[in-house]
Amino acid sequence: MTGKFLLKKRGRESGGRGSRREMEDDERRKPLSKGDFVRRRARMLEKARETVQEAYTKPDAPLVQATRAIDDLDNVKSLLYQRLMEWVQLNFPELDLKNEETVCRLYAEFGDKKFFDGEFMREHLGKEKAADVAAKAGKSFGADFMEEDRIAVEALARCVLELFQLREELLQYVQVKARKELPNTCELLEPLLAARLLSLAGNLEKMSRMPASTIQLLGAEKALFKHLRNKRIAPPKHGIIFQSPLINAAPPGQRGKIARALATKVTIAARADYFTKRDIGAKLREDLEKRLGEIKSGRPKR
Repeated sequence: MTGKFLLKKRGRESGGRGSRREMEDDERRKPLSKGDFVRRRARMLEKARETVQEAYTKPDAPLVQATRAIDDLDNVKSLLYQRLMEWVQLNFPELDLKNEETVCRLYAEFGDKKFFDGEFMREHLGKEKAADVAAKAGKSFGADFMEEDRIAVEALARCVLELFQLREELLQYVQVKARKELPNTCELLEPLLAARLLSLAGNLEKMSRMPASTIQLLGAEKALFKHLRNKRIAPPKHGIIFQSPLINAAPPGQRGKIARALATKVTIAARADYFTKRDIGAKLREDLEKRLGEIKSGRPKR
């Protein structure tokens, strides 16, 4: 009883703030009239439309989609090429060409080893390699394809070859677009790698707000979660940023420090790309090279 009295007294002494809150709550609980409901619904729909439109019109959105398309193409291309090679092995098991695109061109054009053209092979393989393939084809114990088999193999080879060409076109687009939208970041990373970091982050705004530790581990989420579930498993030192030659070409003992240094500079570059639009890429690159020199020489960070 005393507590309720003190609360009421305190509300009156403070100018009735408690009473006003109660009145506001009562107002919110009142059912809306039909006109108020229609107006409020219209405002909410307009707000939702503006939010969605803003997300669609961000200049980095096409770059994210193109980067993801390249990764999808890589997966599909790899799967179909493996299927093509298993089919080719029936016809020419001795074929040992390392260039996947050349194999696709060869079978898209001829479909069977017995139809290989010497001039075509010299043009695409070189004189020495063409002679080697021709010699192996003449002695091969692989089976000749029937006409319908050859047509089917040619169709699959053309399909895979078109995927190679499509990937190259998308790669050129991503490289140009990334240098335009991420100029500072592309001073530190290859354009495709910068675009992949952007894709994993979601958009440039999200990437610019991430700490360096998050940038460093983007793409290594599974390894990180394994470590969090079981502390006996070592935490990852880097994610997709490992694709940078600065890291993957370094000695294993230095990769963690280099990844941290690179992620720190990438974080600053992403913030400049999104917020200030200032050209600081060259300065960041210079500072990074100094830090890499310290890491490689074993000198402590100053």
